[in-house]
Amino acid sequence: MARRSTIELTFREVKGTSKETTVAGGVIVDWIDKTAYACAASWTRTACVTSYVGNMHFTKPVPRDTPVSVQARVVHTGRTSVHIQTRVLIQHAEEGWLVCTECYMIYVAVGEDGEAVPVPPFEPSSELERRRSVDATQRMVFRRQVEETISSMPEDMGTSEELTLRFLAETEEKYPDGKIRGGAVMKWIDLAAEICAERYSGCDVAAVLTGGVRFYRPITTGDLVEVDARLVLTGSKSMHVLVRVRAGARWEKHPEVVAYGLPVMVAPDGAGAARHITSWQPITDEDHAIAEKARRLRDLRNATLLSPSPLISAG
Repeated sequence: MARRSTIELTFREVKGTSKETTVAGGVIVDWIDKTAYACAASWTRTACVTSYVGNMHFTKPVPRDTPVSVQARVVHTGRTSVHIQTRVLIQHAEEGWLVCTECYMIYVAVGEDGEAVPVPPFEPSSELERRRSVDATQRMVFRRQVEETISSMPEDMGTSEELTLRFLAETEEKYPDGKIRGGAVMKWIDLAAEICAERYSGCDVAAVLTGGVRFYRPITTGDLVEVDARLVLTGSKSMHVLVRVRAGARWEKHPEVVAYGLPVMVAPDGAGAARHITSWQPITDEDHAIAEKARRLRDLRNATLLSPSPLISAG
C-alpha cells in the first residue's frame, strides 16, 4: 500500500444521545480520530496510538443527518510521533464548504510488542508545508505548559459541581491491537463534561470547545474506567469542566490517570445564542487556587486558538 500524507473521510449522524439537533462534540472528535488515525497509520505503515488531541473551537454547529467531510494531513514528525492536522467541513447551499472546527492530533507509532517505533520523517516540500510544520512545533510549548498546570492541580478539587462515571471498558471501538481508540475515550470525556455542566446549569448543554486531551497510556478492554468531571471555572455563559480519566484492572483500588481534558460547555437558548448562567463562586482557598489555575489554562488554550492557522490556506 502506498504511503499517504493526506486522507479525507465522510460521516453523518442520524440519531444522537442529546436533545439537541446538532452533533455532540465527542462524536465529532471520534470522527476526527478515525480519519487522523487512518492518515497516521498510512504514513507509518504500522499501528498507532493516540497521544494528544488538540483544542477544537466549534465555530459552526454540525447538524444531524448532514454529510460531514473530515480532512487529515501529516504536517510534522518526531522520532516516533506523527502530527496530523485536521479540519471538519459541511457544505452550505449558498456559501459552499464551511469549516466547523480544526485541530491537531498526535499519534505514536507502535510495534507488535506495543513499544514505540521510529517513523519515516516528513519532509516539507513547499513554503506552506514548512509553515505548518513550524506551527506544529510551536504548539508543543503550549501543550507542555497546559500539562504542567493540570498536573499541579490537587486530587481533591474543592466544592464545585462534580460527578464520576464508572464502568468497564467494553466497546467495539478499538485499534487493530485491541486497545481502546482515543476517539472512544474522547466521547466519555465529552459525556462526563456534558452531564456535569447540565447538573450545574439545569439546562441542556453543548460543547463549544473540546479536545486538548493528553493520553498517557492506552486503555485495555476489560479495564475498570473512572471518568471524573468537575466544574472549575465559569464565564457569563460558559462552563469549563476538568475531566480526568483513570483506568486499570478491576481489582486496583487506585487506578492511574490515563488521560485528561478540559471541555467548555454552553447552554443553547434555541435561538442561536447561549444562555446566561449563574457564575460559580469559589468558597475555600482550594477553590480559589483551582479557579486561578483554570484561568491560566483558558489563557494557554486561547493562545493556540488565536494563532493564525495555515490549515485553511489554499493547498
